[in-house]
Amino acid sequence: MKVSLLHMEIRTTLEENLIAARAAVQKAAKQDPVLIALPEYFTVPNCMADFKDAAKISQETAAKTISFLQEISRAIGDIYLLGGTVLEEDGGKYYNTSTLWRKGKLLAKYKKINPIQAEVKAGVSKGSVPMVLDTDLGKLGMIVCADTFDPDLVKRVADMGAEIITLPVAAMGTHPTVKGHPLTEGIARDFGMFILKVGNVCSSMRGGRSAIIAPWGILGEVSDAPEDSVLSADLDMQRLREYRAKISIA
Repeated sequence: MKVSLLHMEIRTTLEENLIAARAAVQKAAKQDPVLIALPEYFTVPNCMADFKDAAKISQETAAKTISFLQEISRAIGDIYLLGGTVLEEDGGKYYNTSTLWRKGKLLAKYKKINPIQAEVKAGVSKGSVPMVLDTDLGKLGMIVCADTFDPDLVKRVADMGAEIITLPVAAMGTHPTVKGHPLTEGIARDFGMFILKVGNVCSSMRGGRSAIIAPWGILGEVSDAPEDSVLSADLDMQRLREYRAKISIA
């Protein structure tokens, strides 16, 4: 089954980001994938360069982003849509929230458990509940960016049966340069998972390069070209389950 990741250039305004995201989703949908995924904070302008006030960012971007996701999900029908992340308010707190949609319906919402220091300083709160859900694709686990640095969380998601992990990412300017995908390749191999790592152009060299990763290797990754691109690959669930049986993953 085919999945498509939208590796995006982040524009200078919310409106430009929404226009670009719409075009990218429509382009990917023509390839008839079962899932399309957007990156972390894909509507926040300027690659998070001005990420200093969570409340302000949420007020300016959240409602329009959620409305867009619902609308475009309805337009693409049966295709699952991983809505990157949005900075959403809940109970007076602000969470980096990843959403999953289908036919315009919100299926799941996951609040990032491990926001980075810059997020916390800006007012982003920590989520607390891991997310794995049954889908037509298999068991889907939802984590976000720095969650991969939390081995206990990764193991909890694996123990909950996740076969596919959605991983929207966005590396900030302070993030060190990373070559390849050593952390996510290790997670995929050790736990028997496909990892759908979807980042953006401006953070590619700092660990935000989009890639589709299997336990047996990288199925595809984007180039260094500073432009929007759609990365697609086929996930062999039968081969994955055979691999998981060999390493005794239930």
